Amino acid sequence: RRIAPPVALLSKIAPAAKTKPPKAPPAGTDADAAAFKAAGAILAVPTLPTLVAPDAVEQAFNVTHSGGWADPSAFARISDVQHFSNVVGTDCFALIALCALYVLADAAENARLDSATYQRLALALVLYAGSSTSGVALAVAAGALDPSLTPSPSIAALVGTTLAFAPAMAASASAITKYGGGIAGAKERASADLSLVSNLGDTSEKGGYLEYYYKLSFWASIVVGGAFAFSPLSPLAIVNEFTPSSQIVQRAFGLGAVFMLAPAQFVLLDACRRGRLGGGTFKKLNLAVAAAVAGIDAMTVYTFGAAQALSPDAAVLADASGGIYNYVGALAVSFSIFGVYLYQGIFARK
Repeated sequence: RRIAPPVALLSKIAPAAKTKPPKAPPAGTDADAAAFKAAGAILAVPTLPTLVAPDAVEQAFNVTHSGGWADPSAFARISDVQHFSNVVGTDCFALIALCALYVLADAAENARLDSATYQRLALALVLYAGSSTSGVALAVAAGALDPSLTPSPSIAALVGTTLAFAPAMAASASAITKYGGGIAGAKERASADLSLVSNLGDTSEKGGYLEYYYKLSFWASIVVGGAFAFSPLSPLAIVNEFTPSSQIVQRAFGLGAVFMLAPAQFVLLDACRRGRLGGGTFKKLNLAVAAAVAGIDAMTVYTFGAAQALSPDAAVLADASGGIYNYVGALAVSFSIFGVYLYQGIFARK
C-alpha cells in the first residue's frame, strides 16, 4: 500500500479553520458627522443672537418686552424684566446643546458613536429638543382652544422652535437607533445611570470628592429645573404670570436644566468616576456648562438690579414666589458650579 505523505495525514487530523465573524461596521460615518454639524449650525442661528438681543424671541412669543443689556433703566415694566431673564436664561442651555452637537460630530468622524458617553448626549438632545418643541406646541394649542388665554405664542414661534431643534433631534435619534440599541438600549443605560447617581455615597477611587460634587450638582439641576418646568410658580419669579406665553418662557428654562444641563453633568460625573475628565470631550463639556452657568448668573444679577431700579411696590410683588433668600441661595450654588466646572475644563488631566 502507498503511505500517505505526512502533510496529507496532518490535514485530515487538523480541525477545519473557523470562519471569522464579519467585522462590525464603524460606529459613525461622514454622513452622521455632517448631520450633527448641520444641526449645530442651524441651532446656532437663533441661539447666539438671542443671548445678546432677545427682543425677536420675546415678540414671537407675544410677551411684553422693553430694555436690554445696554440700559437696565430702559425696562418699562417689572414683567418685562421677568420675560427678559427667562428668555436669556433659557437660551444659555442651548450653549451646552451646541457643544454636545460638536463633540457628537467629532465622535462620528472617529467612529465612536457607540460609546455610552455619546449615546447619553444624543439622548439628552432628543429629550431637550423634543420637550422644548412640545412645550411651545402645547402653549400655542392652549391659546387656540381657549381665546381667553392670551397672550399665547405665535405660530411663528412654534415654526421657529421646530426648525431650530428638529435637525438636532433627528441626528441624535438616528445615532441612538443605529449605534446605541434603539429605545431599549437607551432605557437600559438610563436605568443604570439613575441607579448610580442615586447612590450618593458610591464614589470610585479615581472620582473621590469631585465625583460626589458632580452628583450633587446633577441633583441640584434636577430639583431646581423641575421646579421651573413642572410648577406654575417659578422659585425665582419676580412676578408670576399664568398666560400660555409667560408660562412657556418660564418653564422652558426648567426643561433646559432637566434635559440638557443635568445629562451633561452626568456625562462628566461618569468621566470623573473613570478618571477621564482630561479628555477633549469632557473638557469641552465642562467649559460649555461653565459658560451656560456664567450667562445665567450674569442675567440674574443684571435683572435683579433692573427690577430694583423700577422700585416695585407691594401690590406688584404680591404674587412673587422668589425672594432675596432664594436669590442669594441660587447665586451661591451657581457660582460654585461655575468655578468647579471652569477649573476642570481648563486644568483637568487624563
